[in-house]
Amino acid sequence: MLFNALLLMPRLLGAALRVQAERLFVTRKRRLKKLTSPAWLAEKMGIEARLVESASIEEVHSGTASRSRLLVRYTEEGGEAAGPSSLFIKSSPPDFGSSLFGVLFGLGGNEVDFYRRLRSDLTIRSPNVFYAEGNSNHYVILLEDLTDKGCDFRTLASSCSFDEARKVITTLGTLHAGFWESPRFGTDLAWVRRLENDRDFRLLDLVRQLSVPIACEKYDDSIPREIVDVIPHLMKNYRKLEDAWAQGPRTLVHGDAHLGNMYMQQGEVGLLDWQVFNYGQGMRDISYLLVNSLTEEIRLAHQEELIRHYLAVLAEYGIHLAFDVAWRQYRIQSVYAWIAGVVTAPSNFQPEAVVSAGLARASNAVLDLDALGLIRKL
Repeated sequence: MLFNALLLMPRLLGAALRVQAERLFVTRKRRLKKLTSPAWLAEKMGIEARLVESASIEEVHSGTASRSRLLVRYTEEGGEAAGPSSLFIKSSPPDFGSSLFGVLFGLGGNEVDFYRRLRSDLTIRSPNVFYAEGNSNHYVILLEDLTDKGCDFRTLASSCSFDEARKVITTLGTLHAGFWESPRFGTDLAWVRRLENDRDFRLLDLVRQLSVPIACEKYDDSIPREIVDVIPHLMKNYRKLEDAWAQGPRTLVHGDAHLGNMYMQQGEVGLLDWQVFNYGQGMRDISYLLVNSLTEEIRLAHQEELIRHYLAVLAEYGIHLAFDVAWRQYRIQSVYAWIAGVVTAPSNFQPEAVVSAGLARASNAVLDLDALGLIRKL
């Protein structure tokens, strides 16, 4: 851990300095100011400038990103038919800690790339984008505001019914099928993140080394002793685990497929928050959903049926994935769901009660799927 910390010190200090400089010299208000320009906004919306009278920003909330609403007023000539009354703004977070986290892991820049270079290729529901610019140091994304479009939004703490889970899996399967083993990942999509071009392995390893002991102590009631005992072996062989997660077939995955990053609209499921999308096993999204967004009762009763539904969705697009392959991937990807919970547990991104419940669900999944048996074989 000390070796990794020393190697990463220049990168950590550089990121911290960039974040602080951004906060001091380029304020968020200044960065978003151009969005309120009627002429600029009209151009991005594809309408005549004379139809937009004014625009103002209304704060919503912040987390790993700032979320605001752009309220738009149209001239009498434009009227209500000129365009939407509001748009959604996603931009760099205001506080130092969240900003540093986003810069180190390239979250904002990855999402900008998604909206600029991939959003138009999707056949599933996801917000339309009007503007996306910047990198993880500072970025602005102007999106369709879904709040008045009859959408049902959930949170990380939400759980879904079996029928809702089927709908989510239909969306995920459709997303995956559209990019399944696509040759584009060797050409115009070669930039998409994957294990082969991951420059964050040492950084992630350092974060894991620091956060796992803290999480295990703070949430000891939620993490069984069987898992704690295998952690040293897991950490020692983590690269082998990454290799197992990266085995084909691979596709475009959302990467953070819990219910809080989704919405229901007209009987279909849409996906939000594309900060960690990547090229990997489709079962990562399925496992993440089943472990994090289903009650244990529903998961245990229906996990096999839901995985078979996923395979049936793929089959509709001419893709065959054997159930035994998918099941093994599901088991090993459950470890990812657990690690994601442990790594973020020491932060203040979620209330402690939510974190504790999530760790308990993920721990139980790792145990009842005998993922520990797979870990011991690494």
